[in-house]
Amino acid sequence: MSDSRVLVIGASNLDIKGQTDSYHIAKTSNPGSVQSTAGGVARNIAENLARLGLSTTLLSVVGDDIHSRHVLDVTAAAGVDLQYVAVTPEASTGMFLALLNQYGDLESAVADMSILSRLTPEYLASHQDLFKSASFVVVDADIPEPSLIFCIEECEKNRIPLCVEPISVARSHQILPYLDRMTMVTPNREEAEVLAGFPLRSAEDVRRAGARLVERGVRWAIITLGPEGVLAATSERVEFLPSISTVVTDTVGAGDALTAGTVCGLVEGLDFVPAVRQGIACATLTLTTRLAVHPELDKHRVLAHQKRGETEHCPTR
Repeated sequence: MSDSRVLVIGASNLDIKGQTDSYHIAKTSNPGSVQSTAGGVARNIAENLARLGLSTTLLSVVGDDIHSRHVLDVTAAAGVDLQYVAVTPEASTGMFLALLNQYGDLESAVADMSILSRLTPEYLASHQDLFKSASFVVVDADIPEPSLIFCIEECEKNRIPLCVEPISVARSHQILPYLDRMTMVTPNREEAEVLAGFPLRSAEDVRRAGARLVERGVRWAIITLGPEGVLAATSERVEFLPSISTVVTDTVGAGDALTAGTVCGLVEGLDFVPAVRQGIACATLTLTTRLAVHPELDKHRVLAHQKRGETEHCPTR
């Protein structure tokens, strides 16, 4: 394990995913399959980081119920430090109910994250020393706004890079006022429209959005574009990075893997673009499993996928 410790803050929940066998037909029952897995954006990121070899601590809140026991068992088995996770009998573990089409793409979802109201600044302050010892902090935007502000202030005070995962269009509005105080953000196309302030209808729009996020104070901006790849933006360069071809089983968790792979690369000293390429390789692996995190994710497999991606996109000589 690396001496560097990453602190991850946010949701740990149970994912319930239904996938249709064929085209989704609205307002009726669709034949398909249903599966429940450990999920939650922060939890997913933490598990990915631990599987990549980084010491990782998770701050989260779960209920004292059968769902949390499954979620925590899976996360602990991957090597994540869970000793500070709050377990309360007064609320139920968060739930994410997703509907996927036959291609594994998300059609719609409902997220019950009401338990995260208990992830308060007071709870975070009781573990303030974890910020001082962290080399990187990752926060998912499902946490309450006062808690997000607490994380921002602690990272500023301790000069720690802060990555914020916007989570959704709704949560993107919450983080918008604080962009200039974040080191890295990782929105998808729809979330980036909120953060940039204009629709992304073309590749040039996406490029302008990346540049806009950097202008607003973000050091590193990543806009995920699904099969179209990723836009990586800094004050020095704005670059499209292609995806790596794979057979998609399930897209849930791929963005979390990309964030984790990128953060891992940055913590280990990679420049931004090579770190993002590592994140793309992690996401590619995750696309091949129905779990939110690939159970066999490790540095060896990630490196193999990176090399395959380089071969795919190497100019023909």
